[in-house]
Amino acid sequence: MQSEVANRPADSAFILLLDFDGTLAEFNPDPAAPQLTPERWDLIQRIGRQPDMAVGIVSGRRLDDLRRRTRLPDRVYHAGLHGLEIEVDGRRTDHPDLPSAQERVDGLAESLARLTRDFPGAVIEDKRASVAVHARRIAPGQREAVFARADVLAVPWIAEGRVRRLEGDAVVEYLPNIGGHKGDATRWIVADIEARTARPAWVAYVGDDITDEDAFRAIRSGIGVLVGLRPTAATHKLNGIADVDLLLRWLAARE
Repeated sequence: MQSEVANRPADSAFILLLDFDGTLAEFNPDPAAPQLTPERWDLIQRIGRQPDMAVGIVSGRRLDDLRRRTRLPDRVYHAGLHGLEIEVDGRRTDHPDLPSAQERVDGLAESLARLTRDFPGAVIEDKRASVAVHARRIAPGQREAVFARADVLAVPWIAEGRVRRLEGDAVVEYLPNIGGHKGDATRWIVADIEARTARPAWVAYVGDDITDEDAFRAIRSGIGVLVGLRPTAATHKLNGIADVDLLLRWLAARE
């Protein structure tokens, strides 16, 4: 991986994109708990200050929630809700149909909340524009039952085409059926960087989640780095967050 970074095209603009949960922050059964540690905050700052370098965080969290957890400066790209909302340098770009998203998921969180009676460890996260069912507190052998029950409760919204189902690591999310995923966010950031720099972009995307596969497949010039050992469209793999820290330290040391 280091050789690919070192030998990327000399005229390229280097973009480092990272998922948040499971990549920059350790998983926690409580989705409200993860934060960017001071060391990772400092490393990303140092990387982002390097010439011809841009950094972005791409997450399923709402944009405002993601910004509160990273506390990174405006020059860092933040893509929330799997890319449906993106912000950089104080400039925010939302999917054109995002304003209707809350109407599309209206009542879904209340319906899914019935899950917690049968599965007390399940956590329902109402993001206003989407609803996620977290099963990290549930025994692995019971998670399929949790998600099957969630799908039954969500049938009215799915059948009417109001939401689409997105499965991640121990989570199922019901998003407004307006398109858009982390691959689209990656392409948007690449296009923005190329327009701003008049240089071709070279991307290193680092992520652990199933939803990051769309981003790996979207890369035309660069590398995809999976944090984990499952089958993937990524070109490289890291064992865990400890290896992400090593990568960030190596990149920061290049300043």
